[in-house]
Amino acid sequence: MSTTSTEHGEREAQYIDLAAYQDPETLDRLELLARAARETLRTTPAGISDLSTGTVRLDKVDEAPADQLDDEAGVLEVLDEREGWNLRRLVPESLTDMGVWRQRRAEWVNASAFHALRSPVYLWRAANVAALGARVGVRDAWSYVFATEYGDIADKVRRTKAGPEHIADLRADRRKEARARRREPLTVYSLTGCSTYLGAVLALGETWGWIMAAPVLLPVFGILYALGRREMIRREPDGTFAIADAVDFTGAGVLTDEGLNTALRARSVGILKDDESVTVLGFIAREPGDRASVVRFELPRESGKTAAEVGAKRKAIAAALAVDSIQLSIRQDGHEGSVYMRVADAHPFGGEPVASPLATAEQWDIWDGAPTFVDETGRITAIELLFFGLLVGAMPRQGKTFTARAAAAAAILDPLCRVIVADGKGGKDWAATALLAEAYVRGVTEPAVRRLTHVLEDLVKEMEAAYDALFELPDEVCPEGKITPEIVRDYKVFPCVLIIDELQRYLENQGKENEDDKLTYGKRIEEALETLAKVGPAAGLIPILASQKPTGDAVPSAIRDAIPQRIAHLCATYQMSDSILGTGSSASGWNAKELAPAFKGMGIHADETGLRFIRSLLIKLPAFRVICERGRSLRIAAGTLAGEAAGQSGRAARVGGILADLLAVFEDNKLPERLATADILDGLAQLDPSTWAPAALGVGEEDRAAYVQTGGTELRKALDTALDGTGRSLASRGWSKGGRANGYYLDDLRQAAGIV
Repeated sequence: MSTTSTEHGEREAQYIDLAAYQDPETLDRLELLARAARETLRTTPAGISDLSTGTVRLDKVDEAPADQLDDEAGVLEVLDEREGWNLRRLVPESLTDMGVWRQRRAEWVNASAFHALRSPVYLWRAANVAALGARVGVRDAWSYVFATEYGDIADKVRRTKAGPEHIADLRADRRKEARARRREPLTVYSLTGCSTYLGAVLALGETWGWIMAAPVLLPVFGILYALGRREMIRREPDGTFAIADAVDFTGAGVLTDEGLNTALRARSVGILKDDESVTVLGFIAREPGDRASVVRFELPRESGKTAAEVGAKRKAIAAALAVDSIQLSIRQDGHEGSVYMRVADAHPFGGEPVASPLATAEQWDIWDGAPTFVDETGRITAIELLFFGLLVGAMPRQGKTFTARAAAAAAILDPLCRVIVADGKGGKDWAATALLAEAYVRGVTEPAVRRLTHVLEDLVKEMEAAYDALFELPDEVCPEGKITPEIVRDYKVFPCVLIIDELQRYLENQGKENEDDKLTYGKRIEEALETLAKVGPAAGLIPILASQKPTGDAVPSAIRDAIPQRIAHLCATYQMSDSILGTGSSASGWNAKELAPAFKGMGIHADETGLRFIRSLLIKLPAFRVICERGRSLRIAAGTLAGEAAGQSGRAARVGGILADLLAVFEDNKLPERLATADILDGLAQLDPSTWAPAALGVGEEDRAAYVQTGGTELRKALDTALDGTGRSLASRGWSKGGRANGYYLDDLRQAAGIV
């Protein structure tokens, strides 16, 4: 231990040698860890070593064993500068990024195709320039050989009205100069060469054919083209001349820096001014699969523009790039002025729908999400159903049932996930789920709506019981107050998927339980759903709701707002689209009304991360039945098959036997507050005549009193046996004068069944 002092003698700091307090084994272990860390560091870009870097050692050379002087002792452990070299640090990123190389290849391929298609135009232009060169060449040669410039001088002298002797002198000089030029070696050689070349071409054409002679004319064509190009430049010295056009990648899906800036400067876009440009971060690259160009860029800070403004102009930018708006993806990437853009080469959802991988999966874990759709990159996406749920909305026949089915398949294949289904359409779309669902409601008839009402109200009570169970768990087991995989496995608090298709049909129902009820079935369903959607997720309640008309007058906003994950297929109006995706989504460029109806299952997905285009995975009815059969087998093997799928009537999940039969009798009588023992026995006799019919109890059918007395006694015995060890009981009660036991109350039965 040592200290340091200031110049005034005050103690400033204290150094403690922690190594002195460690045992030798601990020191050896720390040294090994330090060595491993140094070796790992050498392999990273930050670990590039040179002769000036190393690890300081505190060992003293004279105290170290002689056999360890080389690698254990010393003042400085010098690293070999050749170790840890990272070539990626030395080579420019543009040469090592495969995405950049794919982008270059796409540019080369598209440029080659562009020029190839325009090659006839280029050939015509070159021919015109060569023709101009021929004219200019003949003119200049004639002018040189015959000294025509003297003729121009003579014309000027004539205009000055000079004497004829001057004109005669000029003509004499011209003839003299012309003869001299024609005798020059250059002129003679040129004429000889041209005539020889022409004779050779004629001979070759006559001998081998004019097609074979055509390549021989290329040098002449090149010379004439050069003469014509020089003449065009002479005529327009400030102009630009090029045979080939600048490559235009517009519509090809290949994005370039110039194309990006041009699109953002377009009048309809107005993101950039004429003198502004974006800053591309890195390089424009092609994503794996070579189907799209991706770029990250920053907007000019002085412009004050944001990524949200760029996203709102998605359709205008797509028009400037000459692509369909579905091919363009824009989102914020980092700060407000940083943008990620993806431009696909073609419509990302063309071709046949992609089959769901769950069609062949033997089992699934709901905690791994639910494969529901493919995104614009073609990747299958598994959405999180737990704690989020799903709301699907669309016009009729636009794929909302397929989307809900794809998401529900994940829950069906999880044997620890409960399933409740209500199909307001009443068709065969969800019929296969009856094989495993604790409750399956089909159609919107009065019994079906009444049934769903009680199912949801019972589910609210089950949710409250689940919260009570979570409340009793230690914080170490339930740290966030919601279910976990361990709680599901060890404490049997199972997640429950509530699937309701054509939800609006149930909410529109105006029927009542009886005339004294204040609320209609539709209102009771709405209140129960609102409670489940708002409060249920932490207890494992997962709503999957589908509606043709998810606007406020059909599906209340309180229910919609409680489900953060939504999918909108083709909608009739932008208001309907906003009601699903969120207010203002259409103004931001995400409008399900504008989706292409030709691509069934195409939609827009919205969650807490933003919005994106998707196409639902496909599960046809035969495949869906196979999935449901597999889900039933999984639940039988796990011992979790319950409710109606297990032959239990009513909502008595995990309750069977006499309790389920009693609930069925109450349901057959439209769930009255109470039922007399005689009526209950009549109902049980219809369900199971071999046990509860008068003959089975050993009494005559005409002796009603004996039947009620004997049957009542057997019923009490059956109930006592069923409830033995549960801590619950069920006894008959009286409601008539005299205190006699007349029968059983529905609330008592539900409490005994454990569903309240």
